[in-house]
Amino acid sequence: MIKTIVSLETNLASSIALRYACRLANLIEIELHTIHVKEPDSEGPSPGSGWVRKTWEDAMLTSEQAEIRRMVKAERASYPRLGPPKMSVGDRGKEILYELQSGFYDLFVEGALHTFNSAPFYSKIHSWFYRNTPCPIILVKNLVSLEKILLVLSSEVNYAKLTSIVLKLFKGVKVELDLIYCDFNGHAKSIRPKGEDADTILRNAEKILSENEMPPAHCRIVQNSADKAAELMRGYGLVASSIYRQTSKKSPLLELLSRTPYPLLLCWQ
Repeated sequence: MIKTIVSLETNLASSIALRYACRLANLIEIELHTIHVKEPDSEGPSPGSGWVRKTWEDAMLTSEQAEIRRMVKAERASYPRLGPPKMSVGDRGKEILYELQSGFYDLFVEGALHTFNSAPFYSKIHSWFYRNTPCPIILVKNLVSLEKILLVLSSEVNYAKLTSIVLKLFKGVKVELDLIYCDFNGHAKSIRPKGEDADTILRNAEKILSENEMPPAHCRIVQNSADKAAELMRGYGLVASSIYRQTSKKSPLLELLSRTPYPLLLCWQ
């Protein structure tokens, strides 16, 4: 059972993320939870403790909790086991991080609609919250059918880590799996052990997946820039890759992931 939590806000991105998570929950064994954190509008001090703080938090949440509950209720038609959302007031990153750590979650999901502006994506990836998240993240950019999954490999990717996460989530599930190795014209700094070239990495990843009864339907190497490689990726319900917590803003892999319009599964390595 994959313990999963979806972060909800009162916007379209969260509605799409929750619907996608419910589809995922009907495909694999997931224990699905939701959370909404209201950040105070003012920067003044909040009440310290006891019933005073509780009254203050209730007042802060009143304006949004009804809409969040309606959002969750609407998805119970597709996923009846979805319980009431967890709600709190405070710093969003700190509150959700505490829940992830104390609740021992396996997966965090949130929405971020796809745009041609990569800045919001880079801001998320390099944020304090993302860099401290203890589990893989699914960033939902669009609502799509989860029938095909693409694993993106490159010189920056730990293929053993990536394949282990994908197998943990999808082993035994009837989805089509593709593998792609992106050679970004030598722009990315290689972390490969000596002697592991693109062909070797692709074969090793394919072998791991095949030995676990998830053989890729297609495997290929793409020698192109990040924007050109993104143009070749079409029709996927999930694009998965692994990144370092201190990944450079000049990373071709991040540029590629920012450009894809499909939901992303990001694994820390």
